[in-house]
Amino acid sequence: MNTMETNKASEAPRKRVYEVFEPYCKWRTEDGGPEILEIDLKGFKKEQLKVQANEKGMLIVSGERPLDAKKWIRFRKETTLPKDCNFRDVRAKLSKGYLSIIIPRKLPQRPPPSPEAQKNNNKKGTNWGVKIDKGRFLKVAVVVTAVVLVVAVARLAEVYRHPHHAAKEHHVHV
Repeated sequence: MNTMETNKASEAPRKRVYEVFEPYCKWRTEDGGPEILEIDLKGFKKEQLKVQANEKGMLIVSGERPLDAKKWIRFRKETTLPKDCNFRDVRAKLSKGYLSIIIPRKLPQRPPPSPEAQKNNNKKGTNWGVKIDKGRFLKVAVVVTAVVLVVAVARLAEVYRHPHHAAKEHHVHV
């Protein structure tokens, strides 16, 4: 056996030995603001962590890092996201050994209109809940129509007076 083969055998990759641990987690909620999950992950770098939020309402946080030449530690934490959050807006930040996962709430939905409000919206003279003054509406409509007619007639008169100016051409440069 030559020395080259011996060196290769001693450099064969070693299998990692994993120790699984459960990191300390704490939920914080700010009034009307986002929910924040804080996880104590001292010694981890952001490249060693993975945060996933999915459309099924699950938040999955995992990571692994070496302890020494042979031993690694790893964790996996799964939790359900709050119902009033959008999983696409979940953000994470690692600072001073703490991973903060910010879970913003969805914007509050406008409640459906009451039956009385719907009845009022369906009355004549209203549009999407806005009351319309019919007299003023008609005056504006007549003025707009008159302006459009005047402009159209003026343009037609110009075309008949100067037909060669009316034709618009597009020149393509080669």
